[in-house]
Amino acid sequence: MTTAAFDTVKDMRFVVFILVTIGLILPTHAQNSLLGQEKRVLSMTKGSWAHFRNFNGQQLIYFTHLESYRCGLTKVQYSLNGDTLDRVWKLQPCDPAKPHHITTDRPYITLALGTARSISIRLTFEDGSTSEIVRVSSDNQLMNKARNVIEGDDARPVPAMPQR
Repeated sequence: MTTAAFDTVKDMRFVVFILVTIGLILPTHAQNSLLGQEKRVLSMTKGSWAHFRNFNGQQLIYFTHLESYRCGLTKVQYSLNGDTLDRVWKLQPCDPAKPHHITTDRPYITLALGTARSISIRLTFEDGSTSEIVRVSSDNQLMNKARNVIEGDDARPVPAMPQR
């Protein structure tokens, strides 16, 4: 092996060492860099606060996104088909070492199929402030509460509740 080849292998080992070290440190740093930013992130992702899914003859409403940012929240109030906010989603405890890991095996509520046309949610943040009430329709669209229409380029009235 020539000296130039040895230097190349030695350099490659150093590069691999650095990449492995960064690979072990960076994910933790990247996760923790969002700590304290939950309020900002959640204000930009309102349409993801809840997600509807029909599965196995039931209607499921997932709170996975809110669980991912629970370290910045103290309370999640919600209601179905209106803005009464008469229910509370119990957040899992925050683990600062793994702040965005989902720690519950049921990050959703289960309802009879077709029960909810929409869900309204208000968040209370760690600093004591609260969000506006955000409404997500059963077809997973962010709704404009004032006009009762689905937001976006194709604004349309909220779908009516199916008759049984």
